[in-house]
Amino acid sequence: MISAIPTLRSIQVTNVALVAVSAGLLAGFVSSAAAIGCLVGGAVVVVNMFLLAAIGRFALSSAERSGGATRLGAAALPLKLLLFVGLIYVAFTRVHLDGLGFALGVLTQVTAIIIQTGRVALRKPSF
Repeated sequence: MISAIPTLRSIQVTNVALVAVSAGLLAGFVSSAAAIGCLVGGAVVVVNMFLLAAIGRFALSSAERSGGATRLGAAALPLKLLLFVGLIYVAFTRVHLDGLGFALGVLTQVTAIIIQTGRVALRKPSF
């Protein structure tokens, strides 16, 4: 039976390819600052999805062992969010990243999800 849900790995691989292509196009047609912003934005969403999966697995396994949600498992996701918001704030205020490039790098994640969902949905079922 074929799964109708794309894997995180396929989404991440597609996202990395989209970030590379987008950064290359931005470097050629816009500026190197926009390309760097795109690379940073893409890296942020790749690391974010990886950490979300790891923290989710941790929270579920600790809840399964203890018979309910643990404080650490419940606090991990908001703490990760605060860490990412803080790091992105510092990147924009101290390093002066290109906002348009960063946004394009972040949007590659959504595009990768749409591409992989379409690919899985259009796959012919094998019986």
